[in-house]
Amino acid sequence: MSNNKKTVELLRKLILSLFIVMLIAVEITYRMADETSFAAEYLYLSATRFIGGAVCIMFIFEFSFSKIMHVFGNEKPLALLLVLPAFVVAVNNFPFVSFFSGDCGIAAKPEDVLIYALFCLSVGFFEEMAFRGCALMYLLKKRTDSRLGIFMAIFWSSVLFGAVHLINLTTSSPGAVFLQLGYSALIGALCSVVLLETGNIWLCVLLHSVYNFVGNVIPELGYGTMWTLLQMTFTAIIAVIVTAYTIWRFFTMPISRAKALYKNNSEKI
Repeated sequence: MSNNKKTVELLRKLILSLFIVMLIAVEITYRMADETSFAAEYLYLSATRFIGGAVCIMFIFEFSFSKIMHVFGNEKPLALLLVLPAFVVAVNNFPFVSFFSGDCGIAAKPEDVLIYALFCLSVGFFEEMAFRGCALMYLLKKRTDSRLGIFMAIFWSSVLFGAVHLINLTTSSPGAVFLQLGYSALIGALCSVVLLETGNIWLCVLLHSVYNFVGNVIPELGYGTMWTLLQMTFTAIIAVIVTAYTIWRFFTMPISRAKALYKNNSEKI
């Protein structure tokens, strides 16, 4: 092994060791607290997920998937316009109809809302790096020559993403968990199409984070009834329209978009 390769390997091990030490430090600090406030709990949860996402980025570079880390993706403004409907779904996860009619509201302090937003960002960061940045990219790499292969990579990575939510069976009812499994898989598929469309995983992180925040801020920090009949009807209409649009985009976009995620991408950390 050349000196350069030895240096890179040593650097990789040092970075991974640093992440492990950071994770242990965060865990010890959290466990030693006399009592856990809302802020302390969610800052702890955010820290662990940011660290987990950083570890996933190491694997993204290790497997030469780093082109998706480029902030500007495929640098085509049209691609950003084409994924705007996905953000409509994410934003519409907030119960606007119920909120403005007074059926629900937010009762928490502004600083707690900000901390919860940071937590949602950390979850979006970790899960997108893990499931789109690693799992999807790994499954897709040898399936870029056919639309069926691309579809199967999206399907299995999205099913895997949904399946990990089965761990919530220890804290929630089976009905709620299986509902979460279903819509998580669908959101995973939506983020996968966004990645194909733009080549930009950061848009997936933003989409995922916004979806989680606007959909959970009232259950976590608010009061009242979110899902009135009018709210459910409005949400269902938006969901059907965007789902149809996303399916159309998948079947009309060039399959070369998948292969383009890997071009000129040989660097490793």
